[in-house]
Amino acid sequence: MQVTVTFHSSFRQVSGTDRLEIKLPEGSPVSALLEVLRESFQNPLFREHQASALINHKVARPETALQEGDEVLLLPVMDGG
Repeated sequence: MQVTVTFHSSFRQVSGTDRLEIKLPEGSPVSALLEVLRESFQNPLFREHQASALINHKVARPETALQEGDEVLLLPVMDGG
């Protein structure tokens, strides 16, 4: 299956692009997508605890299954206090 990933903030800087089409096995979870991106860009930024994902404008968890044609928005997790 193919999904579209949109990068924001530090993810955009690391990837060098705003958008990317990624092929994954059918039903792969968000965590698998992050693993593919981490390996592709050789950057630990693409880890579950450092990324928030929205799938088709809805908040997704790492175990959320992706479907053909999904649009995934990756945002960095914000720290603060």
